[in-house]
Amino acid sequence: MLKGILKNQKIQLTLFAIASIASIIATWFLYRRLFRDGIGATGYFDDEGGLGDEITEDMAKYPTYGQQPVILDHFKISEFDSPDAPGSGNKMRVQFLMMYNAARNKAGIPFVINSGYRTTAHNIQVGGVPKSSHTRGWAADTKALTIDQQAAIVRAGREAGFTRFGIYKTFIHMDCDPAKKMNVAWYGKNTNVVAKGGDFVKAGFPFDPFTV
Repeated sequence: MLKGILKNQKIQLTLFAIASIASIIATWFLYRRLFRDGIGATGYFDDEGGLGDEITEDMAKYPTYGQQPVILDHFKISEFDSPDAPGSGNKMRVQFLMMYNAARNKAGIPFVINSGYRTTAHNIQVGGVPKSSHTRGWAADTKALTIDQQAAIVRAGREAGFTRFGIYKTFIHMDCDPAKKMNVAWYGKNTNVVAKGGDFVKAGFPFDPFTV
């Protein structure tokens, strides 16, 4: 009799543990789905910038500047160098450079590049996320000290085809990394802003990057 009771208790505890774990997983999924990655009418919010998946990039499809130099109206390729690796701007992707150059033309204001290509060591030094798009030549941070400058850069970037924006106090991050989720925006790491339902303005963003 006692053995039967103990056996039933063990079964009940096991089922309770399974249910609890399932509940935690479901709660985390809903949190990511509805809050952290807030799906809304204008895009997604991702407080990590979308780490992306490991992919093997086809160099024929995604050549670098070093493999296929292109004419840039407003930039020297050295402006994209990682500070610890002169000449590394050659590792920027041609597709990104053409889009970035088009965004500069549309914005009609200077684009001062804070960060272009990054070596893995420099990315760690500046606190970049793992798998940063900068380390594979898909991103640049553009200096922007006012909301008007930020909005102008984001607007021009969107018109040029960018759909991934990081909005920080002193710069705008843009990338077109094919390994990462499109239609994503995030607001400076240190602000602790969480967008709910994709409503960027209510979440504290200075503007909605997908409608500005």
